[in-house]
Formats: sequence, C-alpha cells, structure tokens
Amino acid sequence: MGLLSRRVDASATGASFDVIFIGSGMGSLGAAAILSRHGLKVLVLERHSVAGGMTHTFQRKGYEWDVGVHCLGKLHDPDEPLRRAFDFVTEGALGWARMDRVYDRLVFADRRHDYVTGAKAFEAELCGTFPSERKAIAAYVKLLHGVERASQRYFIQHVLPRWLTPLTHPVLGWPFRRHSNRTTRDVLSSLTSNPRLVGVLTGQWGNYALPPGDSSFAMHALVAENYLEGACYPVGGAGGILDHIAPVITRAGGQVRVRTEVKEILVKEGRALGVRLSDGEELHARYVISGAGAAQTLGSLLPETWRPPEVTRALQRIPQSIGHLGLYLGLKGAPDEVALPATNVWVHAGYDHDANLRAFTRDVSAPLPVVYLSSSSARDPSWARRHPGRSTLTALCPAPYDWFEKWEGTRWRRRGAEYDDFKARLAERLLSVVLEQFPQLKGRVEYQELSTPLSTAHFAHRPRGSIYGLEHSPERFRQPWLRSRLPIQGLLLVGQDAVSVGVGASLMSGVLAASIVLRRNVLGDLLRKDSP
Repeated sequence: MGLLSRRVDASATGASFDVIFIGSGMGSLGAAAILSRHGLKVLVLERHSVAGGMTHTFQRKGYEWDVGVHCLGKLHDPDEPLRRAFDFVTEGALGWARMDRVYDRLVFADRRHDYVTGAKAFEAELCGTFPSERKAIAAYVKLLHGVERASQRYFIQHVLPRWLTPLTHPVLGWPFRRHSNRTTRDVLSSLTSNPRLVGVLTGQWGNYALPPGDSSFAMHALVAENYLEGACYPVGGAGGILDHIAPVITRAGGQVRVRTEVKEILVKEGRALGVRLSDGEELHARYVISGAGAAQTLGSLLPETWRPPEVTRALQRIPQSIGHLGLYLGLKGAPDEVALPATNVWVHAGYDHDANLRAFTRDVSAPLPVVYLSSSSARDPSWARRHPGRSTLTALCPAPYDWFEKWEGTRWRRRGAEYDDFKARLAERLLSVVLEQFPQLKGRVEYQELSTPLSTAHFAHRPRGSIYGLEHSPERFRQPWLRSRLPIQGLLLVGQDAVSVGVGASLMSGVLAASIVLRRNVLGDLLRKDSP
C-alpha cells in the first residue's frame, strides 16, 4: 500500500459506531485495530490531512521523512509484549529491521560513548570507560529493570474502575512512585559523584525532552531499559504502520476520516455520548477515546461544566514538554553511497545537560544543548528500492515555544520575512553540526526544510508545540486521575499522557483502553502462545 491509505477520507455521515476516536496517533490506531478485530465498529477522526499522528511520514520533491518513529525497542523478539501487540494490530504484516549493535552514540567534545546492544554488553562498555564506577553502573542497570517491573503493577490501575483508586493507588502504585517521585539527577547522584558518568547515563534525555534535574527517574528508566536489548525500525518506513492498520479497521466496517476536527465532546449526566465536529455535525457512540492529550481533552474539548476542578488545577501545575527544531535533509546518493550509520547520534554541548539547556533557552546564540541525528534511509532495508539514488537525514534539537510565540496565529509558510530569517539562522547551525559529524555529506544536500514548535502546533495540534505532551516530571506521575479512565464515564485517554513517552508506550495505552471497552485482559490474550 502507498500514500493513498494514509489519506483515508471516507464519509461517516449516517453511520453508527461503537467507539469514536479523537486523533489518529498510535494509541488511537492501536485500540481501534484491536476493537475492530473483536468485531466492534470504530470511527477514527483526524483533523490533519494525513492520518497516523506522529507515525506518519511526509514527502518533498521525491524525498521522505518520518516525524516521530526513529527507532523502537523490544521489537526484535516476537514474544515480547510490544511486538505481540504490533503483530496483532497489523496482522503480522509489518516487518522490523534491527539497527546496528551500537544503537546510540553520544558525542562530547572530549570523546564519544557508545550504547551497545545487550544489558551485559552495555554494562561492560560503560565499565571499560569508567572502571572505578563498576558498582555504580551495576546498581544503575539493576534499577532500570526494577522500575520496568514496578511499572507493570502501576499501569494495571489504568483499567480498574475509578472508585477503586483510593485503594489501588497506594498499593499498586507505590513501588513505581518511589522512583517516579525522584528526579533522574537525584537518583544518579546517589549512585555516583562522577559528573561525566551522569552525563553519559542521561545522554538520551532528548527521548523524553526533560534534563536530569527536572525529569522523573521512572521516565528515564523506562526509556533506557526499553533500549537495552537494542532498537528496531519498521521495514517500509514509519508510514507502513498506518498502511497495515487501516485495512484492519475498514474491513470491520470502521472508518478513518481526515480533515475532520472535533470541536467538543458530548456529555450528558456525566457520560460521554459522542462528539460535535467543527462543522456542527454530531456523532454518537458508546465510548469516546481521545488521543488528543490530557490538556486538550479535559481543558478544551470537554464542556466546561464537566471539567473536574482538581484536574484543572493539576493541569496548571504540569507544563507541556518543550518544543523542538527539526532539520530535514534530502541527500543525493543511495544509502551505501552516503554511508550514514543506522546508529542514532547525540551531539552534546557538554556533560551537564541541565546547564546546557538552561543556557540555550535563555540565549539562542548559546551552544545547541543536544542535536539528535537519525537517518531512516540508513535503517530501512526497503529504502533503496523505494527511493533509488536518494537518502535522508533528520537533525532534531529542543527549542522553547516562547521564541516563536509572536508568530502564533500566522499561516504556515506565510509567517513573514523575520520568521524565515530566524529559521534560516537556526537551520544553518543545525546543518553545521550535521556536516561536522558526517563530512561526506558536503555537496550532497539537495533539499532542506526546518520545522519549529509552530509546525508541531499546526500539524499535530500540540499545545505550545509540545513534542511529548505533558512534561514527564515527578509531579506528572503523582496524578491519580491521569490514566486511561478519565473522570467522565465512557471517556478514555490514549497516547503519551495516558502511559509514558513514545510510540510503543502509546500503543500499549491503546491496549489498556481496548481492555476497558472489551472488559477483558487484552494483553493477556496477546501473550498467549495461540494468539493470532
């Protein structure tokens, strides 16, 4: 299947549905596919012209880039829960290519540090660099596994009735919250006093967009543990996820509508009944599942009279995660010619990530705190066949929405000369980092385009151009209401705010939501050896 399936635009007027989804991100698509395979009729509504949320791809002049799927962990093993979930929602049609043994490379001014596949190999590599820190490194890896185990009980709460929360939150949640209540820097400082080691261990902080001094250690641990056994990339590109899920939905009588904006969630007597679209059309269903994020769902789409005051106050205390810059490069030459690695490369300004980000957000001329370099053409084995003679590379860097706020309300590609000049200066700085790391690309850049937090706000409808929804601070994990079951009966939440950062976590949020609707242990079903 090609681009056509990513622009599903069937009319749903006059049809009736069991479940309506707001947004077409991975959480919505995953839950929709599971429910479809259980015989339910679903409707997925997407305001953008392309479905898929952050799993979609975009094209310019024959080049293709992904916007959110750069790599995923725990997909190499067909018996892993996440792999079982992906295989179920795509009916086993989506393949996964393993990345290089070195899945992440951290570049600092004095040297580079590699994250290698396999927990024991990862630990040995670090001990080779920091031989006096063996005890701290072993304790760190053990903590990662401990947080992952504790998270399983923590997220079970999401599917239990809300009236059980006062009982389950302290009992099931505490083993996880004793990690989530501490910052990453706090935990690592209790293991080692070596600032370089702390900087290396937290070199992936861009994956959750919050530096060690502010991020919840539980969030850091879930991301780091997720990649210990390496990373994979979808064969055929990130857009293949929707290509294989959309038919599962439509064959069951469900539909995906793009260019369809939800204006309001319909509520009567404390229960969600459906949605009202921006054109006034009303659609009804037994359940409404929102992938629009907690702030949008409970702060904008839910009628004001039904917004729980305690939730409104909590949302004011938890900021949205930071925005980002994305430089998308189209390169002349096939992947073997441009010789880009499948490895993710993180170029850091220094080992103190908090200080680096603080300096940059205060002064745009300060060194870029971290630049993440990723090439889908280097990791997709089908790329050369699909895009002969071409390659791509993406460079990402955190950037605050405040820098771009004065252009809020202007139109995409028509924001004015001052904005274009600002973008050009930022793009030049990012490109210089790219060419410093990969000098073989000089003379090969045929196309380039820079996105800003305004682009994310426009295309993904993210408040303040947030890259990962609500920031993943200790405060975010202290909220007993922030779960799959929202305070309105029949209204569920999927996506990063429901569980944690990333496409894989979003899919698992869809598994949880489907479990609530079906009133069965969907994950348990998926893990059975005879599961289709």
